[in-house]
This record gives sequence, C-alpha cells and structure tokens, in this order.
Amino acid sequence: MKILVIIITTIIILLFYTSISSKNLEQNSYIIIKKIDNIEIREYKKLIYASYTPKSINDRNNSFKNIAGYIFGNNEKSSNIDMTSPVVIKLHNKNEMAFIMPEEYTLDNLPDPNNNSIKIYEQESNTKAVISYSGYSNEKIEKRKIDELKKKLIKHKIEYKNDFEVLIYNAPYQLLNRKNEISVSIDYIEKNPEEVQNKNLKRIYFGGGCFWCIEAIFEDVIGVTGVSSGYSGGEKSNPSYLEVSNGLTNHAEVCEIIYDDKKIKLKDLLEIFFLSHDPTTLNKQGNDIGLHYRSIILYNSINEKTEIKNYIDNINKEFFENKIVTELKRFNQFYKAEEYHQDYFKNNQSASYCQLVISPKLMDAKNKLSKFYK
Repeated sequence: MKILVIIITTIIILLFYTSISSKNLEQNSYIIIKKIDNIEIREYKKLIYASYTPKSINDRNNSFKNIAGYIFGNNEKSSNIDMTSPVVIKLHNKNEMAFIMPEEYTLDNLPDPNNNSIKIYEQESNTKAVISYSGYSNEKIEKRKIDELKKKLIKHKIEYKNDFEVLIYNAPYQLLNRKNEISVSIDYIEKNPEEVQNKNLKRIYFGGGCFWCIEAIFEDVIGVTGVSSGYSGGEKSNPSYLEVSNGLTNHAEVCEIIYDDKKIKLKDLLEIFFLSHDPTTLNKQGNDIGLHYRSIILYNSINEKTEIKNYIDNINKEFFENKIVTELKRFNQFYKAEEYHQDYFKNNQSASYCQLVISPKLMDAKNKLSKFYK
C-alpha cells in the first residue's frame, strides 16, 4: 500500500509539472560577463522567489509539491502563475527549493500564498560563477562540481561566498539532454588593460546627486587616474539619460572612479565623497530631486563593503547625528552615460549650472581637502 501511494504521488507531481507552460528565464535573468575555462561569470538581475525550506531530511520531497500548490492557485487570488525554469535548490540553506517568479510580477502584485510555509522574497542583483553539467543530479555529483568550481575560482583568484546553489532546467520526465548548473556568488569586476598592467588600480562607484558634480570633484584628485559618468544601481541594461531621469530604471547617476591604491586610499576617497555632498537628504541634492539623484556607494567586494560600512558608521555617529541615508549596494554593472555628459564641467564652465552649482562645490572641496588635490 505504501509503495502504491508513493507511485501515485509521483505521477501527480509529474502531471502537475507537465500541465503548465514553463517559461525559460535563462536568457532574461542574466547576462554573461565573461567565460573562464568552463565556467561563466554572469550578472543576474533582481529576482523574486517563491520558496519552501524543508523542515527535515524526510520533508525534502514535499518541497516541489508545496511550491507547485502555490503556483497552481493555492494563493489569495486563486490564480495560476506560470512556472519558470530553472528550479533553484539552495544547498547553503537546508536545501531550500525556490522558483523564480515571471518578469511581470513584483512584490506588490504577486498573490500571497495560502500556505504560510511558502516564502516570497526578492533577491538583489548580483554576480555569480556558474558551471554546467548534464544528466540527473545527485549529492555526489553536486559535491564534485562544487569542488571543481572552487578550484577554478581559486586558480583565477576570484573571491567567492559559500552560497552554492543547484539550478535544474529540465522537468522530471525529460530523460535526455538534461541540463543542470552549480552557481555561487562572487566578487568580480572585469578589468581593463590598464588595470591588468597596474595591479594597484582599483575602482569605486559614487553617486551624490548630479554626476557632473561628482566627476568634477574627483577628476583632479591625486591618485585618481580616470572618472566616467554613468548609471548604476538599477535594473535596466544600457539605459538612456532620458529613461534614468524620468525614473524608469531605478538607476542612480554615478561616477566610476579608477584610482591608484598606492597613491590614495579608499578611506581618503570616502572622506572627499562625504564632504562634497549632503548624505542626509533622501533622493535629492539641493534642487536636484529624484531617485536617480540619491546618495549611493556601490562596492566591489565583501572587504570593501566592510570598510565602507565601518567608515559610514563612524562619521554618522560623530558628524551627522545618525542621519546618513547613503545607500550601500553591491556593484553589478556600470553603464557609461552619453558622450556629452563626460568631462561636462571642463567642457562647459560658462554654463549656468556649472557656475552656480558645480564651481562652488569644487572650490569648497579643494579648500577643505587641499591635501588631496594636484
């Protein structure tokens, strides 16, 4: 009798899986930054998950059934939600199984599950290393692939976290050409030829209102080798200035600052940044108002995040009465702004915005922080 129940349950699950159209988000949820040996470095956008975390080893088999129930209408709206591929199994979190929600959903319009064991949450955009393999996946194969991925990342000196996940792309009934992947979050930034030759060169991304101001303030800083204006911190790839300024992308106006770590340290750049704008005003600087004008720092690594957070905590308590609203976020992708935005102050010093807004800020920064300027 017990065997019969198991067989019937398995058939029902398979029927569930085949009775719904599956959307493959593989091409929409990430872009490939680089291929190294047999691994891919991918930039994943912000994703919404519906997940179930097993309560015990014996409870693992209920993961699919519980999430499938939510997708097939066991929710407040009794509505069906398209199933997507891949299914994510988070090995680092008690084998939590998560389904990626279709792109049309947000946390606001996605129906709440009737089953309180189903959790709905948003995962921030991040960068991952991924290794693929075929056939059915099991614990032994997954361990071997994780070890292989670790060795490749160590070989190329890429820092990784311990959040290994299994991505399963094919339905249980598919016997041939099955595709699986192991992924892990990494700290990675693609270096240009200049940075490869000079290992002291690093990058940081600052947003503090209009990027014309930030660019002008950092261009003449000793040890800074390059400053570019652009967009980051949002979702849309290759956004235009019009899209960003109209609030359609969630990007901020930021500057990519390349600096020589032997000539100037990150803490010095942070000092300049926090003295050259008001980090206590939410989504505005002076008369420049909007989400794209927010105060934001995009960090590249765990160590960098810790250093920046400690710096902010110290000055927030000592100088800003705990009013700093600067967003601290993992760097994902920088989109260089249109050419006319580059070197804007140097090329347009007679413009009224440059004379009334940028010049006073630049003069004030150079007076207060003269030790950092040429």
